[in-house]
Amino acid sequence: MCAASKKKTLEEVLTEHVVAFASSDRPGEIIQSCVERLFTEALKDAFAPHGSFSGKIREEIAHALPSNIANVIELPRYNDLIITALKDRWMDAGVTGDMLRRAEQAINEVLHDDMIPEFISLNQLLDAFVEANQEKAAEKGWHLPHITISEGDGTRQRYIHILFDAEPETSYRAAHGLHERPRSDFDYANRISVRITGHTDRGFEYGEVFAALLEGEPIGRHFGMTSKWKRYIAAMYFGAAKLIIDCREGDHTYGH
Repeated sequence: MCAASKKKTLEEVLTEHVVAFASSDRPGEIIQSCVERLFTEALKDAFAPHGSFSGKIREEIAHALPSNIANVIELPRYNDLIITALKDRWMDAGVTGDMLRRAEQAINEVLHDDMIPEFISLNQLLDAFVEANQEKAAEKGWHLPHITISEGDGTRQRYIHILFDAEPETSYRAAHGLHERPRSDFDYANRISVRITGHTDRGFEYGEVFAALLEGEPIGRHFGMTSKWKRYIAAMYFGAAKLIIDCREGDHTYGH
């Protein structure tokens, strides 16, 4: 009888355990776990492909792309072009709501239809380069730019390197004290490297531009799309237009 009276009821056992549990750290741990799970699920929903936040991101990205995206999305290095163009304009646009519109406009300057032809003539490109430097050449008395067209090393593949500066070679050598030492390829402000892939009907070689140096900087690092000749190079390097080697080193002068 006495032993039986000492047994606890189910209610007493539950109460004891509830009090002990409530006094421990476990409720806090469970609440923390639930809160973490709540935030995790909420963020997953926000970033889900069909979530409202993801939808807004897709809209902003779509607004930043050029209108003719369907025609050029397959082109090599297209993402590089978008990144370069956006970064080039973000410095001016800051973080205002106008940023994406201005970036889209900058990209369209290069990617509109007539700037990504299948082929671009080297003669055409260098004509544009000469035209861009005509005024400076007249001021300094320059008669012709310095242009070098050379073959690169390659056993199975043929390469052509076009190096060019607005300043004539004689003027450059005098300004930099070059007497006997030959001029290095790295001394040129502009360089285009071409992997030859074929010939035109007229027998001119053409190929893919796989590297370019503009005004002393690699094309992907510093690239302002402000002049016609630079846009030609953008169409080749970013847009996969091919360069036709259709002129010689001494074919271009400032003509004054």
